[in-house]
Amino acid sequence: MFNQESLSDKSFSQNLIIQALTSSPAPTAIYSGENIVIRFANSGMLDLWGKDSSVIGKTLMEAIPELEGQPFLELLQEVWRSGETYSVYEAPAKLIKNGVEKLDYFDYEYKALVDQDGKTWCILNTALKVTSRREFLQQIKEKEEREHALNEEMAATLEELTSTNEELNLSLSQLAESREYIRTIIEQAPVGIAMLKGPDHVIEIANPAILQIWGRTESEVIGRQHEKARPEIRDQFVNHWLSEVFHSGKPRINTEFSVKLYQKDDGLRDAIVNSIYQPIFSDRGEVSGVLVILEEITQQVLERRKNENDQQMLALAIDAGELATFYYQPATNLFSGNNLLKTWFGLSSEENIDLSVALDVIISEDRDRVTEAITNSLGKDSDGHYFIEYKIQNKTDQKVRLLQANGRVFFDKDGNPLSLNGTLRDITEQKKEDQRKDDFMGMVSHELKTPLTSLKAYLQMIQRIGANEDSSKQQNMLEKSLKQVDYMNGMINGFLNVSRLDSAQMHIEKTVFDFELLFAEIEDEVLSTTQNRNFIFKSSGQKLILADRGKISQVLHNLIGNSVKYSPAGSPIIIEYSDLGANRLKITVTDHGIGIPEADQHRIFDRYYRVKDESSRSIAGFGIGLYLCKEIIELHNGQIQVQSFKDYGTTFSVIIPVGDHS
Repeated sequence: MFNQESLSDKSFSQNLIIQALTSSPAPTAIYSGENIVIRFANSGMLDLWGKDSSVIGKTLMEAIPELEGQPFLELLQEVWRSGETYSVYEAPAKLIKNGVEKLDYFDYEYKALVDQDGKTWCILNTALKVTSRREFLQQIKEKEEREHALNEEMAATLEELTSTNEELNLSLSQLAESREYIRTIIEQAPVGIAMLKGPDHVIEIANPAILQIWGRTESEVIGRQHEKARPEIRDQFVNHWLSEVFHSGKPRINTEFSVKLYQKDDGLRDAIVNSIYQPIFSDRGEVSGVLVILEEITQQVLERRKNENDQQMLALAIDAGELATFYYQPATNLFSGNNLLKTWFGLSSEENIDLSVALDVIISEDRDRVTEAITNSLGKDSDGHYFIEYKIQNKTDQKVRLLQANGRVFFDKDGNPLSLNGTLRDITEQKKEDQRKDDFMGMVSHELKTPLTSLKAYLQMIQRIGANEDSSKQQNMLEKSLKQVDYMNGMINGFLNVSRLDSAQMHIEKTVFDFELLFAEIEDEVLSTTQNRNFIFKSSGQKLILADRGKISQVLHNLIGNSVKYSPAGSPIIIEYSDLGANRLKITVTDHGIGIPEADQHRIFDRYYRVKDESSRSIAGFGIGLYLCKEIIELHNGQIQVQSFKDYGTTFSVIIPVGDHS
């Protein structure tokens, strides 16, 4: 028993003790209460459980439900009530790691810490995973038993048949084979094993696994003293531990021990190992040598530390981005998330809820749409992606928030959904800002439209007047001015179309026309205005369609203009159309430009979205061209798609119904 006063006498504090326990390589945990609440668990214990630090503060059975039906809870409760320490060696335990249940064996102790009245105030749990040791020692034990039985049989045979030298030689041969069998097991063991003989620790056996860890060959170490065969560990603790085990007869176990090992041609390398130094006793009960069991875990530990660092970085990114995270388990209908999500939904920080409770917070006009999106994403035929925007209003602050959900479904090997994980972003202010942009552009566009129309009329008058005069330079300047006016007029029309879409005032005026004629007109316009690209127009003959001729022309000009902007001079741009059948027309525009990163492809049709890429940063644009193309095509009940590869080029495909043009 220890208390605060005794710690203070030794200039220790509870914080220092906790720090020491946290730094300990031995798995350690502290529990309190008869319900066995986890108050502390260092990284070793969390790794042993296959859990993270979120289990701290939970009861043992809440944190590790797979312990149900195993004796640990009852043992801990008995230690809590009695105040008597319980320890056990090589006890079995079933734990779940990475979703797989696994049986391992552990040495562990439940030590009751009691106050001055003898009442338990906490339980200190230390543990050591001994599965590998148990398996190996079990093999050794079995072989020793077989050898012992063989020795007894041989002794009986010698006693009964002392006159028969041939039978004596046979028994000796069987004994040699048994020893060779043990040596074979050691040679094939998946962990490093060495047998050191005598106080000088002469290396008698070293299997391939331990030779690989040591960075040595068999000829370099067998028959030599350990200290001389491995001079690189002279200033490390290993030789001291070997002597300690040999003279005390007590085993020594190290977990996640850092050591410098020999590496041919490169000197020393840093490594992390688990090691066991087990004394070997002779028939007289004297220590005759030391059995070394060594397992290198450098890569596993580094990967675990990297994973822990990645988790920390992810948490920082989520906090910095003000993202809420959510987790939904279809099998249990459990919905949960981080504290920000619970704040938005008006839930307590401890609350894990049924999905229906979260859906109730979504405003009524969006609720069915969200339910349908979740159901679709969980379907076996789904690609697993979940993306939707909806509004919520909780009962706590009554604030209406517009959220953007982005998630992914994880399926098992049979295609059944395990969970839907993702993030939520509050885009309320962003949408307001977009609306302010739209209002501003609508206002500015209307204001610029009138003077721009007048300017174009004046330029055309000057052009007609100057046509009678022989001034090619003046005509060239006027043509360039008119092109710039047309460019500005197109940009203003784009802004106006965005405003019309938002106010539901963009109308599609469908007429029957021959797409081949429109295609030819666009070819003439493009070839006359852009000379620094190799345009290839592929016509498929006459095709009557029912559509808005001006809007379809605008879509094609936008897509061709995009290809010009994002492809190098002289590169080919292919524009073609074809009859897909089923009353559909397909139009494609292909370039060999810089391409679109895969991460941006699903967002390039969003309003104001521009690819954030070094190669496209200097190219002008407002991020509304592709958005307008998508809206126009969807108003025609069609589809627009993109296929692109970074640095190889992009293909935009438009599919529209031909319509009934009878």
